Amino acid sequence: MRVLALDTASPFPALALVEVSDTGRESERLRPLPRAAAEAIAPELAELLRENGLSPASLNGVAVLSGPGSFTGLRAGLAFARGLARALEVPLKPVGTFRAASNAFPEPAEADFLLDAGRGDVHRARRRGGVLTEDPAPLPAALARQTCREEGVAVIDLDAARGSLAAAAGRLALLPEAGVHPVDPAYGRKSAAEEKLDGSRP
Repeated sequence: MRVLALDTASPFPALALVEVSDTGRESERLRPLPRAAAEAIAPELAELLRENGLSPASLNGVAVLSGPGSFTGLRAGLAFARGLARALEVPLKPVGTFRAASNAFPEPAEADFLLDAGRGDVHRARRRGGVLTEDPAPLPAALARQTCREEGVAVIDLDAARGSLAAAAGRLALLPEAGVHPVDPAYGRKSAAEEKLDGSRP
């Protein structure tokens, strides 16, 4: 079983080929994407497949980070993943950014995950007792970090994930319980244009 996983939501986007052999052995092959990833996805995927002697037809599924994250990056990644999955007639499995992060960084057990949301804010998810909960909206980065200090919990900054979220999304997509769900992007915040229109941004 082999899936392609795309991360265009985080500050360091990447592609990952994640495979589980018939004997249960897992392998991962990563390829970083440039920060402006939209135009690079197709050629970088072609190169990743070529380097590994594979073709698109060898993929059994496509996983993609579904947010929160970069507004433009999410739209590009989700659109590409959906188009590829439909063309290959394979399952498309969206994976939440923080679910992937929790898989990529299983330790420490008590941690806050922070992802840059722009404009001095962060998206935050909190892992307590193995349970992950996400804040419904971005909050000021300084407040999020102060809360971590006061509670004595670790901070896992996803700006430093560098490819690990794509690999984690691939691993999660290969789990037996990973179902096929509608693509419902979790942008985490309105676009800058929407915020200007509704008056929440000057």
